[in-house]
Amino acid sequence: MQFTEETFGKVTVYHLSGKIMGGPETQVMCSHLKELIDAGTQWLVMDLQDVQWINSTGIGAIISCLITLRKRGGDVRFANLHDATALYFHITKLETVVKIFDRIDAAVASFA
Repeated sequence: MQFTEETFGKVTVYHLSGKIMGGPETQVMCSHLKELIDAGTQWLVMDLQDVQWINSTGIGAIISCLITLRKRGGDVRFANLHDATALYFHITKLETVVKIFDRIDAAVASFA
């Protein structure tokens, strides 16, 4: 798994690629997200366009970070889910507690 980030005003877009399956790479991702939150990031868009697969361990790691973000007054949006990731968001009912957008620009704009 790899990740990059970019900023649009006060919104950080976190681009993920590869597989989010738990393990050391997921811990690195989560640690980096926590560093962003500790540095003051409040609004986060997670771009999952290049995520090939996600499992329940990966979802759990993301949720842990999201809970931390929400406790600090922030929130997250998800963008560009494709079939494999969208299925897991549906199965776990995560789609009922987070906002999902087809495009990054729409997700960023939703924080306005």
